Amino acid sequence: MNYQDTVNAVNGVIRQYDMALTLRQIYYRLVAAGLIPNRRSAYNGLSAQLVKAREAREVDDRRIVDRSRSIEDRAFDSPLDFLEAAVWTCENRNFRRTWSTQETYCEAWVEKDALSQVIAGAVEDLNTIVAPSRGYSSFSYINDAVRRFQKNRGEAEKVVILHLGDHDPSGLDMTRDLQDRFNAYSAGFLFDVQVKRVALTFDQVQARNLIPNPTKIQDPRAAGYIARYGNECWELDAIEPRELVDLVAEAVKGEVTDWQAWDDMKDQDEEERGEIRQAIEDMKDRYQ
Repeated sequence: MNYQDTVNAVNGVIRQYDMALTLRQIYYRLVAAGLIPNRRSAYNGLSAQLVKAREAREVDDRRIVDRSRSIEDRAFDSPLDFLEAAVWTCENRNFRRTWSTQETYCEAWVEKDALSQVIAGAVEDLNTIVAPSRGYSSFSYINDAVRRFQKNRGEAEKVVILHLGDHDPSGLDMTRDLQDRFNAYSAGFLFDVQVKRVALTFDQVQARNLIPNPTKIQDPRAAGYIARYGNECWELDAIEPRELVDLVAEAVKGEVTDWQAWDDMKDQDEEERGEIRQAIEDMKDRYQ
């Protein structure tokens, strides 16, 4: 596509969603619509055209997620700014105590950092942590997670990790690797960790007729994968974004064991957040 056609097509895609999308998700929507071919050169061309389009303000850069170049800024310009941020937190964030009322504590882990914000939006109201594992997780990352489970699980004797990754040789093996390492690292704790593959599965690939890519034969796990699934693999990004959101949300809801206890704690959280907000509003008078 030429530049203007690309701008029109991308704006048409992002207008369909109330969430920000990754570049890869936009690319797969255009491929699915038959507007560009599924080739690396097409992806690179789209990326270059979108840089130009965002610089020219012809595409809203706020609608495209880029997790690869984030900065950490945790300071405020004034006490009033600090308190305003605290008010925003009271209005837009919940406590995570709902999970402490359940028999299971749940988190969603995603292979790709770029998709973590999309998935976080799916489970924000369910007070669920989304952990971007960025491929195979490090010792420190998993060890820190085990300590977090110990703190957040309440009385739950089971921790469930809902795992999302590409359907390719390494992406599938990451689910196996996570389970093996959690088995080893959580030894001695009073809870079990179960890793559940939520996406991509081969059934999902077939049911949704997802766009394939050639399997990388350089992957040391390629031979076993090809013997079972053939020479094609699929990226998590290829799932239509709303379908991905619904899939994750339903998987998390499936881990809630007592909705009455959940709702009771949510009501308590709401009442206490209101009390905290009022206290903050009273403090703001000192800095007006």
